[in-house]
Amino acid sequence: MAKRILIVDDEPRYLRLLEANLRTEGYEVVTAQDGMQAGSVFSDQPIDLVLMDVMMPKLDGFGATQRIREFSSTPIIILTAKGDE
Repeated sequence: MAKRILIVDDEPRYLRLLEANLRTEGYEVVTAQDGMQAGSVFSDQPIDLVLMDVMMPKLDGFGATQRIREFSSTPIIILTAKGDE
């Protein structure tokens, strides 16, 4: 069974790019366009890895990560265009 990756980003072109590349490598991919939607998707199905943007509407990547961490230790990789750590 393929590993399932949740991609969270409010930019449709980045979602499509990441999704296409990961599917090509054999991963199952689900997407969300903001932190609120990510929480719903995450709780609806098993996720093996989250790729999370930081700057998003409704709930940013930091807030979404905090919510996920309340009940899961699934690995989360933060993606950002920001220049600072």
